[in-house]
Amino acid sequence: MINFRIADEADTYAVSELLAALYEEVGHTPTAAEIADSFLQIDSNDLHSTLLALDDDEEPVGILTIVESIALYAGGRIGVINELYVVPKYRSEGVGKILLDAAKELAEARGWVRLEVTTPGEDYEKTLRFYEREGFMAIGPRYKYMLD
Repeated sequence: MINFRIADEADTYAVSELLAALYEEVGHTPTAAEIADSFLQIDSNDLHSTLLALDDDEEPVGILTIVESIALYAGGRIGVINELYVVPKYRSEGVGKILLDAAKELAEARGWVRLEVTTPGEDYEKTLRFYEREGFMAIGPRYKYMLD
């Protein structure tokens, strides 16, 4: 049975390894050590949460990161899911749904008016279909501007 918990500093290694695997899959370059440093910096921020999915042996098999934002277009506080990753062996086993359901519950508990999710793009059709099955709708691409 899969369960979840909100990650804390003690989970830094698991968080960094899972996110490093995600980034490798989608062509990003941060290393596990760089991710661990970032996680330790943001872990204490109440606006950010990291959810870990765990198997029967308490081994991490999935991760979801979510942060609170404010959007005038949405009418208030929203949650933005920045990362969602499931270990390949556990895909199509309901782990992603468990994490998304936990994020939805967290959003309701925090009084957010909606959730948005950052997707890896059109090349990941299976991922996009998963989000659509879970009630998410496309709202357009996002762009980034890098600051020094």
